[in-house]
Amino acid sequence: MNITRIYRRVLLSFVLGLVMIIISSCSCATNTAGIRLGTGGKGGMYYNYGEALSDIDSAISLKSTAGSSANLRLLDKGFVDAAIVQSDSIDISSMNCSALTGLYTEAVQLVVRTDSGINSINDLRGKRVSLGEEESGVVRNAHQLLLTAGMTIDDINAVNLSFANEKEALEKGEIDAFFCTAGAPTNIVRDVIKSGKAKIIGFDDDVLNRLMNLYPGYNECVIPKGTYEGQDSDIRTVGVRAIMVVNPEMDDETATRLITEIFDNSEMLNSQIVTDGALDGEHAVMSVGIPFHSAAAAYLEKKGVKVAKWAGKKTAIVFGSQD
Repeated sequence: MNITRIYRRVLLSFVLGLVMIIISSCSCATNTAGIRLGTGGKGGMYYNYGEALSDIDSAISLKSTAGSSANLRLLDKGFVDAAIVQSDSIDISSMNCSALTGLYTEAVQLVVRTDSGINSINDLRGKRVSLGEEESGVVRNAHQLLLTAGMTIDDINAVNLSFANEKEALEKGEIDAFFCTAGAPTNIVRDVIKSGKAKIIGFDDDVLNRLMNLYPGYNECVIPKGTYEGQDSDIRTVGVRAIMVVNPEMDDETATRLITEIFDNSEMLNSQIVTDGALDGEHAVMSVGIPFHSAAAAYLEKKGVKVAKWAGKKTAIVFGSQD
């Protein structure tokens, strides 16, 4: 009898232990898969967006990087699972990563010293201008804008500085202007304008129309008056989209969880970006030139949008982003 009781207790303990293991395994697999997210430098819009997203999902860990170019390489090598990149930073033929969703509009901003005498892009001739960090997406935007206006970098005294260094250099008078591609308002731009030493200038219709006709990926963008201190009128410029890209082999459950969190909280996530509101199906695919993760495609189809799915890997041509 005692042996029988012992046997029953051992059997019961084994069964209970097995049940606890199964429950624990299921619990861990539900909405707790870690996501390593490549952002940009601390203080930039990508990093700020990533911080807000990680507050929603504690399983998201942020990886501060140099921006889009670094993010795409890290994603390709498996060092991050997801990343925020500039929509025009991936060549249209690239399939090294899959899109999850568009996030918000990045406005191309030309910031100039108030005492520089610069009131249009044509006034940059002979001036000291930072085009952004070397190989960054903002450099690409700046080059294309200069060419559209009939100039090259030979017509200006060009330097390549990071966001933080651009602000410091402009305040010290070491440069007359800098280009910035980021969600507006941008903290560093706001700070340098608040100091009274800088302002943003827009672009005329001819430049904007030629740019959008010559180069894909740009959309007309307006920075509303009052976005920055002392800005008493709308500023017309162009924008590109910040998009979330992921490893195409990310499991469907994790990808679905991530895109759902972004959509469900998009109004809050975009609340500090004046050019965007809550995310919808149309804006999720705007200017995204690469195929989507299969789970994202299924999610977006429920939103009434059909997109191409990722179907294989090719060699990418990438350009960085400073954000």
